[in-house]
Amino acid sequence: MRRILALSAFLAALVTGSLLVAPAAQAATGPSATRIDSVDRRRQGDRVLVNISYTCPAGARIQLTVTVTAANGDRIAQGTRQKRVDCTGDWAATEMRVDRDLAGALFIVGQATARTVRTVCDDTSCVTIPFDESIRIS
Repeated sequence: MRRILALSAFLAALVTGSLLVAPAAQAATGPSATRIDSVDRRRQGDRVLVNISYTCPAGARIQLTVTVTAANGDRIAQGTRQKRVDCTGDWAATEMRVDRDLAGALFIVGQATARTVRTVCDDTSCVTIPFDESIRIS
């Protein structure tokens, strides 16, 4: 009976200890952020050039996914682009060339929305954070 109790206590401590350690792995990805600095129309509206700044913990990797959506009359222009970069711990900038979906309209100058999804990964875990914002295509 004592062996069973000792084994139960050991297993409980093992499980509880692993539960306390698991959140730390997720916290190791640390804070991250993105901001869209500018969006410029290119190739007669077939593409927009998105200049985006990002920060994430040094040594982590970040996958950026940007979807730009804009109205063009009674049609919708939309396109998505993904890019994977390494993190330095400081703010960095990158360009993303977002081509329109061929079934949709051309991008035009004016108001639009952008959905940025950042997935930040370290050696043990990943955290995915979506962010929607209003932008202006120049």
